Order: sequence, then C-alpha cells, then structure tokens
Amino acid sequence: GRNADRLIAAEPRVFRAMLGGAAGTMASFAEDGFELQDRFAAKMDMTAMAVPSRAEGDHLSEYVLLLALNAATTAKIAREIYTLQKQEFGELEEPTPPGSVGSSTMPQKRNPFMAQDIVALASDVRMQAPLALEAMQTEHEADRATSLQIRQATERSCIATGDMLARLNIILHGLTVKPDRMRKNLDLTDGLIMGEPVMLALGAKIGRQEAHDVVYDAAQAAATGSQSFLTLLQADERVSSKLNAAEITALLDPMAYVGQAPEMARRAAAAGRAKAAVLRS
Repeated sequence: GRNADRLIAAEPRVFRAMLGGAAGTMASFAEDGFELQDRFAAKMDMTAMAVPSRAEGDHLSEYVLLLALNAATTAKIAREIYTLQKQEFGELEEPTPPGSVGSSTMPQKRNPFMAQDIVALASDVRMQAPLALEAMQTEHEADRATSLQIRQATERSCIATGDMLARLNIILHGLTVKPDRMRKNLDLTDGLIMGEPVMLALGAKIGRQEAHDVVYDAAQAAATGSQSFLTLLQADERVSSKLNAAEITALLDPMAYVGQAPEMARRAAAAGRAKAAVLRS
C-alpha cells in the first residue's frame, strides 16, 4: 500500500514533459515556447518542466529509487515465502504446476523458483539506485554519458519490476497455506514460547519482577533439561500456589495469546483490496 501511495504521489514530480529546443531555452519557438510545452504536457498527461533542461535528472532518479524501495518490499515477501517453503518449516508453498522439475538429479525436489526469481530480480532493481544517483551528475546543459546511465537504470528497473510483480501475482493467487504445520511448529518448544502470558498472569499475583524470575528459572531448566516447561511450572510451588494446573495449561496455548493479530490481518487485507480496486479503476 505505501509503495503504491509513494508512486502515485510522485507522478507529478516524476513524469515531466520537456520541450525546450536544442539548449532548453525555447529560442526556436519564439513567444510560443511555454504554451507549446504546456500543450505538449497536457497531451502526454504529464507535468511541464519549469526549466526544460536535460541537466535536471532528479525526477528520473527519484522514480528509480521508488522502484528500488518497492523491490525491497517485494523481495521481503518472496524471501518469506521461500523460507517458509523449506522442509524445516513447511508452512507455505508456491504453486508448482504438474511437470515442474526441481532438480535434474533429485526428482523429489519442489523448489520455489518464482520466489527465487523475485529475490534475484529485486536485487537487480536495487542495484540501479546508485547508478540513478550517479546519473544526476550531468555536466553543463547536457551529458550523453549520464543520459546513458539513467536510461539503463530506468529500463532495467521497469522491466525487472514488471517481471517480479507478475511472478508475485501468480504466487499469491496459488499459494498453499498449511495451518496444521504452522501449529506443529508452534508446539515444537512444548509451550516454552508462551513464557510471557505465564509471567503476566503470575505477576498479577506476586509482582512482575518476581514472576519474571520464577518463569525464567523454569524456562532455563526446560531448555537445558529433560522436563517440559509445563511440568516444571506445575511442580514449582511458587507457581502452583497461585495458578492451578488447568490455568497453567491454558496459558501455554498459543492460540489463546494472539492479541489483535487477527483483526490486524483483516484490516490490512481490506486496505489492500481497497487500494487494488482504486489502482484498477
């Protein structure tokens, strides 16, 4: 959403019409120079440059920088999908059409090719940002060297951006989500990740700092020993005298401690759908 907002807000600054003649003075247009440029800009649905000079390159550089920022966000999403598709996590999987070959030597592999493509393409876009800034160092009124630099930066950025967004669209529309595996991963520590709600519940009865020390002791013992966090908490009189077994067990349920995450997800999804509808209109 914010990347789209930035690009939309930048349109008047980035997409600028330049019609100033050979040296940018409008000398060959006589008295009609500004009117000609204004009409040209209106025809192209762009903003007329106050000073139509090739020496001004900040607008094109800004565009590349915005695309680089968008690429960083897109790569973050792809990287997360790529990571969570690993067998060690197994929580997500990008669409894998029948016949897709993950490896010529290991037929069992199901590699997240599109996510990997996005990460690589996004790095290419981000690498154009320094070049776009360098292209602003134009000498005098014009410099073909910097023109070539910004041309490369914009071309590579635009092509790679379109490519990676097309891939991300395919991934998100066909993404497989595995909630059972997510729950299994949450349970890997046998409740140890739920130390905070236990501390807060116990802290309401004996004070937060003392509760922190009590839960810390149980957590460290669980991490280094053979007994579970639940068993250690229930066996500790400092805990069991304040919380019964059922209460302790309930506090270790991760589904009971999600806070406002579901509502955050719903709001973010609704905002995303609304933004997409505006962009399509």
